[in-house]
Amino acid sequence: MLGAVRRQGLAQALRACAPRSIPSRATAQLVKCQKPSAISSLTTFRALHYSPAFRYAATGSGAAAQAQAQANGSALSGEERITQFQELADQDLVSPKIIYNITQKMNITTMTDVQSMTIHETLKGDDVLAQAKTGTGKTLAFLVPVLQNIFKDPSLEKRSASKWSTPADIRAIVISPTRELAEQIAMEARKLAQGTGVVVQTAVGGTRKQEGLKRIQMEGCHLLVGTPGRLKDILSDSSSGVKAPKLSALVLDEADRLLDQGFAPEIMEIQTYLPDPMKVDRQTLLFSATVPREVMSVVRRTMKPNFKFVKTVKEDEAPTHLRVPQKVVRINGLENSLPALLELTKNYLAKQREDPNLPPFKAIAYFNSTAQVTLAYEAFRGLLNDPSDRRSGHPLGRMFITEMHSRLTQGKRTKNSDSFRNARSGLMLSSDVTARGMDFPNVTHVIQVGVSRDRESYIHRLGRTARANKEGEGWIFVHPGEQGDFRLKLGDLPIEKDTSLQTAVVDMTAESQELPQSVAETLSQVSAAMKRVPAEVKTESYRSHIGVLIGVFERKAKMMQALNDLATYGYGLPEPPHISPEVASKLGLRGVPGVNSGSDSRPIRGDRSGRDDAPWMGRGRVRNNPFRDNDNLSYGRASGRRRFDSFESRRDSGRYMDRERRGSRDEGEY
Repeated sequence: MLGAVRRQGLAQALRACAPRSIPSRATAQLVKCQKPSAISSLTTFRALHYSPAFRYAATGSGAAAQAQAQANGSALSGEERITQFQELADQDLVSPKIIYNITQKMNITTMTDVQSMTIHETLKGDDVLAQAKTGTGKTLAFLVPVLQNIFKDPSLEKRSASKWSTPADIRAIVISPTRELAEQIAMEARKLAQGTGVVVQTAVGGTRKQEGLKRIQMEGCHLLVGTPGRLKDILSDSSSGVKAPKLSALVLDEADRLLDQGFAPEIMEIQTYLPDPMKVDRQTLLFSATVPREVMSVVRRTMKPNFKFVKTVKEDEAPTHLRVPQKVVRINGLENSLPALLELTKNYLAKQREDPNLPPFKAIAYFNSTAQVTLAYEAFRGLLNDPSDRRSGHPLGRMFITEMHSRLTQGKRTKNSDSFRNARSGLMLSSDVTARGMDFPNVTHVIQVGVSRDRESYIHRLGRTARANKEGEGWIFVHPGEQGDFRLKLGDLPIEKDTSLQTAVVDMTAESQELPQSVAETLSQVSAAMKRVPAEVKTESYRSHIGVLIGVFERKAKMMQALNDLATYGYGLPEPPHISPEVASKLGLRGVPGVNSGSDSRPIRGDRSGRDDAPWMGRGRVRNNPFRDNDNLSYGRASGRRRFDSFESRRDSGRYMDRERRGSRDEGEY
């Protein structure tokens, strides 16, 4: 591309790299009115110069496309911004029915900055790349113009109670990286579309994917919200009857995450099943928290060359991870994590009883694997005030406690997320499936158990609190063996040390010690609850820890010692779970002290001797594939391929890669 710029000049290079499409009337007028001096505007230059997109533009093949975006400008300095939703109806820009649903049924009257800066632009018909943080109202920002374009279509003027949509009448498609976010977007779209006759459907994976297809076929669809793999499956299946010959809008939400998770091939393939842009004009909207190289690549291949770049992130605005109070707690051992989490929750509830003005405790606790989430949920669900009395009640009272990870069915995931969203007070134990894009109102705490796989994950997790101008705080529990990893990834963030949690520093391996009553009570409650957690759940959690920590601890022997202490003193197992010699060798653990890799694969059994630290655990045999943890997969940006942060046997790895070649994704479709 850079060579094309040198040989032919900027204008010809733009024509060579951009998709050919029919410019809308609004776009043509806007381009015609564009002043040549706009590119030299100091305000516009600064706004773009400090954005990631502009920095990339100066160094790579995105230069031509971004230069055109710079020419169009990213600020609305020449016109007064609309800030009230009612103004859109008063100026005949958006249907009064849609505005009524927003202002009267959803009780939203004033636009957020993202909405006021993008809705007016997108209503003009331009392709728009919007850089916007999550939690700023961007879902409404793209849904309003998309629904308005559907509603105003002259061919759909005669609406009635009778069916007027078919599976081949899709007018807009929204692509989301996760099922939860897709369901959330569809829920908002249905609220906006009440009384308009516009039919909103979802296309996500899980156990309900066939149910979703049948609903589209029976009820029709105008706006389809889905995840990449499932959308590709439906559109590529000629027998499904789902088509979009009159598509007017394509939206990529969380575009940077879509591409970071390796969905670029699916997105490109989806567009091959959409109408030819030379014959059917469509508007493309990309909303992204960041604008890295991968996003600009999709921009070049998807959007019109005269797209608008709207940056809604203020240069002087401190991001969430800089303005939210953050605390790090050093735990004595991995077995201290759950007691510390319980103590943290108890402490806040005690403060709330003294100060009724404090907001209700509502927290998301993030773990680095699905298996760890499952174990924490089983333990917290079984907590009792008095472990010897099942009728003594829960130490957290009637607080709503739930789990969220990719192994749940789609119906369960939707139910759990909706219940937590609507709960006044609650604790969600979660993997990274909720870390981006999900909006849970009034979250007061984000608690991260262990160092996340990368810096971005930490920041996006933290972003679930302090949303919509509310207050919140972040906590992270770090084992001494993770200190190097913590400093490397998060050392420059304003995270303060906290020593208020007494259970975090207790040596749980000591045979006897004097402890404050409250500390002893918390430890006893967690220990008793852990006895009721199935042995196979503990075994799988133990093995998933190896997948997370194998490259974090400097010495593998220290890692195994920490994990074996967790198994014995945290989980109450009589011995560390078995690891096959093949897997131990593959991980470089063969011969490492503490690795239980005998030649046999005996089931994990509990100790019936009556020891408190080794209760009977049942006779269930460990699952064949305890190492797999799909929530703990990440993607290499350079290659666009998955790498395994967790691990599995060669046989299961091969089986998984076969599924991968068929196009499935854990967090998206399947």
